[in-house]
Amino acid sequence: MDRASAEREPVKLLIDICILLCSLPVTAGVGVFGTGLTLRRPAVDAVAGPERQAARADGEAPYLAPYVPTPQEVVDRMLELAKVADGDVVYDLGSGDGRVVITAAARYGVKAVGFEIDPSLVTASRDRVREAGLEHLVEIREEDIQTADLSPATVVTLYLYPDANLRLRSRIMRQLKPGSRVVSHQYAMGNWQPDRVDRIKDSMGHLRTLYLWRIEDDSRPKSP
Repeated sequence: MDRASAEREPVKLLIDICILLCSLPVTAGVGVFGTGLTLRRPAVDAVAGPERQAARADGEAPYLAPYVPTPQEVVDRMLELAKVADGDVVYDLGSGDGRVVITAAARYGVKAVGFEIDPSLVTASRDRVREAGLEHLVEIREEDIQTADLSPATVVTLYLYPDANLRLRSRIMRQLKPGSRVVSHQYAMGNWQPDRVDRIKDSMGHLRTLYLWRIEDDSRPKSP
């Protein structure tokens, strides 16, 4: 990442936080856990199991990033950028309402798996999959992406914060097969050079940045 790009990262992060805060109900708040920013939803806290509550008591953030839905036009472009085609398997890390995996299955007819640990979002996205009649192609897993097996994926999409990308990048690149593609919405992966950077305006006029990496045997990024 060059100096100019590094200077833009905090600005993009601040814009995302502002968009998030404007969309939250007044009962919600934002708290800092360790090095990551985590959304605290009272509705989720009320139904969280003992393991999730214990994790918070230990100071460990249960979410790598808050839920901020990716605009549909950006979802479409992410999948186009990855050149999703017949035979691909799309994994969306932090799948929210399921729009990425549903779009991948509906538009390209490929298998798609969403990973989400918010129980309310898992339920809602599974309902959307059923309503779309895509149960044969789409699976929503209530699973921690930090320990998930990503090796079956040929395309990985994500919209997380920079710190979360840094936590996951070694796992992503180590597990993916040559020829796989990774597309990140808004944030890079530290000093890993993307194969392509694309910019698109969403329906609200906000500029979104997309990063693409292709995994090859002789160019596999290495951890610094």
